[in-house]
Amino acid sequence: MPSTLVTEGATPATEVEGTFTTSKSRTERTYGVGLSSLQYAPVPSFGVKLAVPFAVRDPRDSEPTVAGIGDVSLMAKYAPVILPAHQFALSGGLKLTFPTGSERQELGGMLAVAPFLAAGKGFGPFSLQADVFYSWQLNRGATIRAEEEGEESIRPEREQVVTANLTGTYSPLERVGLILELNSVTMIRGEDPLKERVQLYLTPGVSVEPAKGWNLRAGIQLPVTSAKEFDYTLIVILTKGF
Repeated sequence: MPSTLVTEGATPATEVEGTFTTSKSRTERTYGVGLSSLQYAPVPSFGVKLAVPFAVRDPRDSEPTVAGIGDVSLMAKYAPVILPAHQFALSGGLKLTFPTGSERQELGGMLAVAPFLAAGKGFGPFSLQADVFYSWQLNRGATIRAEEEGEESIRPEREQVVTANLTGTYSPLERVGLILELNSVTMIRGEDPLKERVQLYLTPGVSVEPAKGWNLRAGIQLPVTSAKEFDYTLIVILTKGF
């Protein structure tokens, strides 16, 4: 299946992938760079994937800029259906996120588990890919201390988040692809102001293969709903497949 920007690929692969992102919101700018995929598939139907992010937060107020490692994640993916002749694949798996990022610096700190499904279907030069994740936070995070004497401290509610993505790609040339993604995020439980509000983002991009086994793609993620976490996010991904 063609490479995507946000949507999880439907088939396991053996690859190394690096990602650079820059994001702007009302309160801060965020820069991210990291190993977004160190993936190994010993057989075509099964693979494991490690992601190690590094982030820089630059708040717009008087708070200092902070940087550090984010939450590392480990994923296991199994594809029981791979039909090359029909350009179709269906997979599922489990993603485990570890609280390696600093919660105090808002770089992470979440222990979570997320089962997911992913599918892809090709139509000659066109393809469609989709995924859906349901994430449960397993730790409660730091206690929110009471500001006035006599008030009880509050333990934040564990987050539950649904993400769903749909990607369409078109390859007008052998090594060039056009990408358009629709990305959604909905917090079912948690303390975020966007709780129970659907966030929708549109992500157009382009993909090129400069050499055999290499893929370079870039895109910009833009909100299409008033519920949003950022004004835009620029995404650049370089992948080496084996």
